[in-house]
Amino acid sequence: MTEQQPPTPPQPQGLPPQPVGVPPQPMQHPALAPAAAPAPRQGRFSLRNPLVTAAIGLVVGLAAAGIPALLSDGDDDGGGFGGGGGGGELSAPAKLDGLRPLVDAQRESNGAKGEKTAEQLAEEARLSGERVSKAYGGAAAVVKQYVDKDFQTTATLIAVRSRAPEPYVLYVDPKRLALAKAPDELKTIGDVSCVLYNQPTMEGSEPTADSVHVTYCQRTGDGLTVQVRTAGSGVSNRPDKVADLVEEAWSALS
Repeated sequence: MTEQQPPTPPQPQGLPPQPVGVPPQPMQHPALAPAAAPAPRQGRFSLRNPLVTAAIGLVVGLAAAGIPALLSDGDDDGGGFGGGGGGGELSAPAKLDGLRPLVDAQRESNGAKGEKTAEQLAEEARLSGERVSKAYGGAAAVVKQYVDKDFQTTATLIAVRSRAPEPYVLYVDPKRLALAKAPDELKTIGDVSCVLYNQPTMEGSEPTADSVHVTYCQRTGDGLTVQVRTAGSGVSNRPDKVADLVEEAWSALS
């Protein structure tokens, strides 16, 4: 007697038939199917990095005599904010390694329009200082932005009279991604910790100098934290240079 095979269940239109004897597989709409992860590419610029985006916005914004609101400046027009954190108010240095206050640069280079922009920046600085102070329980804080003579590089100083947590980055195994370096890196230079973003460089290749982008560098201790964020050419690819800016500000504010 010939053994009869169980009937093949009807198949939906457009799908290949299920093999006999194999349980039906769950269907998935093509639009819901997970997309394959793109392979990392080696390139000169990556919009994933907020510093690259900031650098692009910096050049465009400065050309129009307008500065992004998050790049704020603190100076004698109300840039410093004193809170109840002890140690007295903070007064940011007049210059930072040859960089001058952005407020002054705006006044000198853009006439009446520059004066108006400088006033707006001073107000943003005051409000930014208040936010930093509030985040640290009322400790004195200051925010000040500096710029080079060509308006190509900015350094934003954030200081508060309080200890802050040490910076950290999440661990990622670069070998799993076939990369020469992990995308996020923490580098210690003396007493300064720098958070870096590395543009994807394939395993076996040597990362170029401009593939490293400094997100920020920070030094913290009892009663003082100094953080510097940079954008534009000149220092954003130089962790050692940004660390020097932190140390210079630390000495001035200690």
